[in-house]
Amino acid sequence: MEFRDFSLLVKDTKVSEFAEGLERGVILATKCEKCGSIYYPPRHDCPKCFSDEMSWIELHGSGKLLSFTVIFVPPEHFAPDLSETAPFSGYRYAPKPVGIVEMGNGARVMGWIPGIPREELQIGMSLTPKAEVLPNGRATIVLAPEGE
Repeated sequence: MEFRDFSLLVKDTKVSEFAEGLERGVILATKCEKCGSIYYPPRHDCPKCFSDEMSWIELHGSGKLLSFTVIFVPPEHFAPDLSETAPFSGYRYAPKPVGIVEMGNGARVMGWIPGIPREELQIGMSLTPKAEVLPNGRATIVLAPEGE
């Protein structure tokens, strides 16, 4: 998978392995071999010690929900039902939560939360980031209830 299949704005990157990892079903971060700092989103160079000695690590397990919001006009792949539209417009009205979880190693991962109604979301709840390839071939990250 090319990085452009994850990001609409970036065509070239030094961390294209990140998008390739999503295609394989894993979320990757980078770790500085010199100072041990972990970076997500991944970085090619360490901003703390300026080293370019970075290795890839997998982020797995669950994390604690730090923050969330709701997007009322989500991308088409998260609002396939076109029957409900925003008043006086053609936009799809299908509120979808998105949040940030903090993993045990301090990495913070953002993703969609499609499996939990927004009324049930609570700061501090445990969610698991998962890589997902969408029907249109683009990759994304979803935050799922622990154990799913």
